Amino acid sequence: MSNAARLRRDAESIWRAGVAAVDSKRLVADVVRNTGAELVICGHPIPLAKLNRLVVVGAGKAGAGMAAGFEQAAGAELVRDWLNGWVNVPADCVGSLQSIHLHAARPAGINEPTEEGARGVKQILELVAGLGEKDVCVVLLSGGGSALLPAPVAAITLADKQQVTRMLMHAAATIDELNCVRKQLSLVKGGGLARATQAGLVMTLIISDVIGDPLDVIASGPTVADSSTAADALAVLRKYAPNQGDVSLAVTAYLTRKAKESSQVKPIPSTVHH
Repeated sequence: MSNAARLRRDAESIWRAGVAAVDSKRLVADVVRNTGAELVICGHPIPLAKLNRLVVVGAGKAGAGMAAGFEQAAGAELVRDWLNGWVNVPADCVGSLQSIHLHAARPAGINEPTEEGARGVKQILELVAGLGEKDVCVVLLSGGGSALLPAPVAAITLADKQQVTRMLMHAAATIDELNCVRKQLSLVKGGGLARATQAGLVMTLIISDVIGDPLDVIASGPTVADSSTAADALAVLRKYAPNQGDVSLAVTAYLTRKAKESSQVKPIPSTVHH
């Protein structure tokens, strides 16, 4: 074997090992276990005898694999009898699972919020809003989750959100800056999803695509308290869109109004675990 062929073989072997190490289906299946008496998630035991409803929701480019891994590890009987779920994924990731619906929330390769994504978020919010203290909600999040979970606040439209998102991406804003603005304009980001449910237990499984693994930045932290403020978001917009008209007036008006209100961090329920 020539040196070039050996180098190619070794490089391919290293690449395959790297891909296998972050396989989303395996990563989730490794931390979920059904003992027959308990569903154990990341070491947290959930007695099946006390379980009323189990709902799995989420979003991300790895969402399909994560959902498949969860169903596999939870077991066919539990999935059939207790589980209901909805996960927003790119269109090329949609497949058939037993009880978790994989929703095409955006076209493949276009990392922007869409009407289909917003429709999917509506379904997710309806699912989690119906949960009570005897129910468990599992949230699956991964990279790309921000664009796949569009839920603009009432003061702005989806078109406004698309415009500001597109502008910041084209201006080379960092992921921290982009998600700072996204969180301030969203009903579900920045902990909004966690606050939307009364489930007795919320378990969030996260695959990070952000250096340093900041939980409030990955997928814009739907189940994590947001330490950023509307004033921070306005500073980002002034940095990248100094000219009037670069961003919808509805966006700047909303953030300006919000910045004048309390900047206190909205708490996350103690029932939420990561």
